[in-house]
Amino acid sequence: MEKSSFKWWQILCMGLLYLVFVFASCFIGFLHPVCWAYFSVLAAFLAAGPYFWLAARWQKFGVGTFCAALVCLFCLLSGEAGGALSKALILGGGILADIVRQLAGNSSKKALYCAYPLLAVGNIGWIVRLWSDKQWYYDGAVGEMGQAYADGIRALQTPGHLLAVIVLTAAMAVLGVRLSSKVDSKSDKLLK
Repeated sequence: MEKSSFKWWQILCMGLLYLVFVFASCFIGFLHPVCWAYFSVLAAFLAAGPYFWLAARWQKFGVGTFCAALVCLFCLLSGEAGGALSKALILGGGILADIVRQLAGNSSKKALYCAYPLLAVGNIGWIVRLWSDKQWYYDGAVGEMGQAYADGIRALQTPGHLLAVIVLTAAMAVLGVRLSSKVDSKSDKLLK
């Protein structure tokens, strides 16, 4: 890979596009509590394209960490994803994705099928307090969205729903990488 194959502003733009897709996915939560609890499933699918583009060109440690750090920075600046656990899960998912990708081969397309789901699951950190601090989350939902919405949130605060969110997010991340590989043939050719 040549040094001039991409520029720093391209990395920043695609990283911001990744962030926009993750953040925009949160808006479906206004439709229904299920949409909020499962927003990471949509985010995993939509944000796969920018991640795939970045990973194809940045074949070193750091792509997942960069994407996760952008999400964490946004959460810090906007007051979203409160608590250290939330930020730790988001950033931890990015770092773990980079470690897995490093071990599997940074230039390997197959490595993305293992690494990206970890990054995507890390985004569940945005709403992890839904399961880790149930009463706080319920009270906040009552204040922001009303009693009926909060009752819907309470119904989703089970370990089964958390497991379903994790599994579906990882599955959509794999599907997103597969689709990105088919759609973005230029990036696909940069990977082995």
